[in-house]
Amino acid sequence: MPGRERLLASLVELAARPGGRSRPEVLTTTLTLALELGEADGAVLVLGAPRGFERSVLRRGQRTPEPLGEPYTPVPFETSVLRALEPRAHAGLASPGLAPPTSCPGVSHGPALFLPLQLLDQSRGFLAVHRHESAERFTGREARALATLAAWGALSLDNLRLAENLERLAVTDDLTQVYNYRYLKAALRREVKRATRFRQPLSILMVDVDNLKTYNDRNGHIRGSHLLREIAQLFASQVRSWDLVAKYGGDEFTVILPQTDRIGAASVGERLRAEVAAHQFPLAERGAITVSMGISNYPDDADSVQGLIEAADRSLYLAKRNGRNRVEGIDRQAA
Repeated sequence: MPGRERLLASLVELAARPGGRSRPEVLTTTLTLALELGEADGAVLVLGAPRGFERSVLRRGQRTPEPLGEPYTPVPFETSVLRALEPRAHAGLASPGLAPPTSCPGVSHGPALFLPLQLLDQSRGFLAVHRHESAERFTGREARALATLAAWGALSLDNLRLAENLERLAVTDDLTQVYNYRYLKAALRREVKRATRFRQPLSILMVDVDNLKTYNDRNGHIRGSHLLREIAQLFASQVRSWDLVAKYGGDEFTVILPQTDRIGAASVGERLRAEVAAHQFPLAERGAITVSMGISNYPDDADSVQGLIEAADRSLYLAKRNGRNRVEGIDRQAA
């Protein structure tokens, strides 16, 4: 295939299904196309990450890149590449200062081409292609084609990040930064199906913040909003990674506890209740802000999403009626 047609086909492949790709898929596609366009023996992608840099390597014949540790610390030469605006070509990497890890692991120190990347979030990176020692140098045409590929790879990563941010915004409550009611209902339907299929317990906690109106009247609704966010983050820090904290509405939260029976849910609820009661919230005495909780359990209390929510709501009503700052389970005989 002529070079221009091959480049166009590669870019079409990289841009295909922008909303359906994951980050690993974009990285794999970019590295695979770099190997093909550059007729290279190895390709390396270094990208800025929250904790430093991440580094992925793909050698000819491999299908999946090798992540070589995160965070990754670039060597001085790579740091200069990260700051550069133009591609850099080298006849060989055997000279001092360009030794591994600048080279591609598993590829002898032959010709290399480094192509800087800059993403919209201001993070930097580079795409590098490597050939074995004694191979021909990369031509100007190959450098231009690979630079175009690198630009499209950066664009694909930018689009993926934007899509992930939009998805997160769609399921996140703006106020508390935990999941919203819409996501809560979908997640609870999923967990009920899973509990039914595998015959596992499932519990939920319905949580209401006590005395929030008094706090708002005294300090203003903006302060009250910050307080709700702080409570949400307290909850998120105290549950397991597979549990889910969501805003239910107003000053209420719901906590989904997969594979958790009533006793386990009561233990979690009590821990969350105590955490809030002991926390020092701004403009409030310690212990002035508390929460009341109601428990419902699948399959004892209900076997549907709506049934579990209603059962937990009845338990919450008991907690409020019995003095607040407490965790209550539902009396199934009275339900």
